[in-house]
Amino acid sequence: MITLGKLINALATTIILAIFFNCSQNSYLVLAKKDPRNFLAKKDSLKGNLKSNKNYLAAIIFSHKELGLKALDGNDYKDAIYHFKEALSYDSEDSFSIYNLNLARGHKMYLTGNTDNLWKAIQFYSKAAQASRVNGEPYYYIGLSYHKLDNKDFDLILESFNSALELNLSQPIRDEIVGKKIETEIRRKKLKAFWN
Repeated sequence: MITLGKLINALATTIILAIFFNCSQNSYLVLAKKDPRNFLAKKDSLKGNLKSNKNYLAAIIFSHKELGLKALDGNDYKDAIYHFKEALSYDSEDSFSIYNLNLARGHKMYLTGNTDNLWKAIQFYSKAAQASRVNGEPYYYIGLSYHKLDNKDFDLILESFNSALELNLSQPIRDEIVGKKIETEIRRKKLKAFWN
């Protein structure tokens, strides 16, 4: 007959094992969140025979995404591209990485100012917009690229800015777009008045 004491001991053992198992499974993600760069540097020594461990792979992907975002925020587009490509090598359908990879590629092309690269930037920004249909930021950069290509192509510039304003944006970027849109409309009116 099972006594209450044995039942409590069995339940406690089960709970302890469940907690231990869960903690050991999540320890990779804890390490990745604490220091993603260090986690990636030590990833080969950590995995052992756990190539198929989903938590291990999630931690690797997380680390690459974190480092990619830091590089993107720091305008280090080469490093951002590297990390988002690495994240996609583990999960090729990750829309977050696809979005940010294409933003980084677009920014890299945009900065050259070269006409061919500006067209490539527009293509990358368009791919980013497809990966995240709720974020207006790619449309803003498309508008800036059109402006750099031909600052008198008002329709394409304004269409891109308007598309951006219809979607999610941080307030500073929204304010920046509104300012650029007003400047573009003023330039268009001045040019139209000049030719009339």
